[in-house]
Amino acid sequence: MKAIKEGEVRKREILVTARELFIKKGYEQTSINDILKIVDIAKGTFYYYFASKEEVLEAIILDIVEEGARRAQMILKDKSIPLVNRIMMAIMAQAPEFEGSNEIAEELHKVENAKLEQLYLKAMLKRMTQVLQEPVLEGIERDVFHMDYPMEGIESILLLGHMMFDCDVFQWKTEDFPRKIKAFLCNAERIMGTSVGELDEFLQMFGQLS
Repeated sequence: MKAIKEGEVRKREILVTARELFIKKGYEQTSINDILKIVDIAKGTFYYYFASKEEVLEAIILDIVEEGARRAQMILKDKSIPLVNRIMMAIMAQAPEFEGSNEIAEELHKVENAKLEQLYLKAMLKRMTQVLQEPVLEGIERDVFHMDYPMEGIESILLLGHMMFDCDVFQWKTEDFPRKIKAFLCNAERIMGTSVGELDEFLQMFGQLS
């Protein structure tokens, strides 16, 4: 039991160190030896937990997804915020700018790492539909949402938000953002089947958060 516990701690140390190095130095510039020096382990120990540096990055991406899910869960617990706004805040908390890992986000967009981008999207969609299922069904029960396909609708909003606000890919200009955000919220209202202007208050909240 103790060996399992120590193994979990060691694996976590590798992940934390690698993530810090990827952000500070960049993924390409970070070697496995760089990680070994800081964690103070032998190369064999590293390969016991991870087959490659890419596998470490994959594990970090899954960590990022889980961190986003925890942020969403904290937001959804705040009943002082209207349900629709809570759900939208939880969705927007998955946007790249909330991740605090620009170097990792940039790594995802490289052509050779397309599968890592797919890993992130697949894991994020699966995890966030789990997190959002209960509040979305609550909204339908309260007649706030009118959705024939609630989970698929949320997946569509998550994907739309991820693509629209991923600055590294589309390189939106700052002056374009107000219109992009309004369009995104307008489309989200239609997908969720809320009344027109339901998300106007959220737009003001978004301005305070950005």
